[in-house]
Amino acid sequence: MGNLKLNKTTLDNNTAVNEGGGVDVESDATADITRSQFTFNNAGTLGGGLQSDGTVTTDGVVFSRNFATNNGGAIDHDNGDAVYRDTTLKNNTSGLFSAGIDIDGGTVQFINSKIIDNITPASGAGGIFNQASLTLIRTEVSGNVAGGPDGKGGGIFEQGGTLVLRHSSVDRNSTNGSGNSQAGGIYNQGGAVTLDHSEVNNNASTIAPGGVDTDTQFTVTRSQIRNNTPTNCDGSPVIVTGCVG
Repeated sequence: MGNLKLNKTTLDNNTAVNEGGGVDVESDATADITRSQFTFNNAGTLGGGLQSDGTVTTDGVVFSRNFATNNGGAIDHDNGDAVYRDTTLKNNTSGLFSAGIDIDGGTVQFINSKIIDNITPASGAGGIFNQASLTLIRTEVSGNVAGGPDGKGGGIFEQGGTLVLRHSSVDRNSTNGSGNSQAGGIYNQGGAVTLDHSEVNNNASTIAPGGVDTDTQFTVTRSQIRNNTPTNCDGSPVIVTGCVG
């Protein structure tokens, strides 16, 4: 069991053959990272900046221009609990899914954070892929792109997990590839999604819907889905409560 603490540290231009280009947090290990930067790190499989199977907390950390050959350009989270405060994931890329963060297990929270301008040339999850438990609080998901053919979930790709947005935004994301590229904002496949005082606005996709595509009804409280192209929700198997057009 290890305990890593980093403060005012820059991890730059590191390479891992497999996982965790910058840092690899194993199960039963912890990492507490503050006021630090992860830049230009590369992973041969998962987690260009950070790979986590343990417990992670960050505060004031920036993950920028990291790359993973498979999933999780900035972060790949497979297990354990993580809380990211005042943390920014920007301009990261991945070869397959989830240029920003890939979440396959455990519990993850982003608080007062930004997941912006991350790009995958493949088929899904420009910003976030989640099939575990994810909560976004006062967090921005914007400018992310899934550019491959038949892409889904430019901002967020939710698959069978739990996703809660509180006072958060999913704006200006896109799926702009050929074929049936849909859901520039949120693509949900069997997940439990809650929008609480949140917005899904100004997202775009090649075909409808541009805002939200879901096979399961959302729980919606004082939230809005609007100004998405070519539609907000029309074309989705299930129309989110209160979504028009």
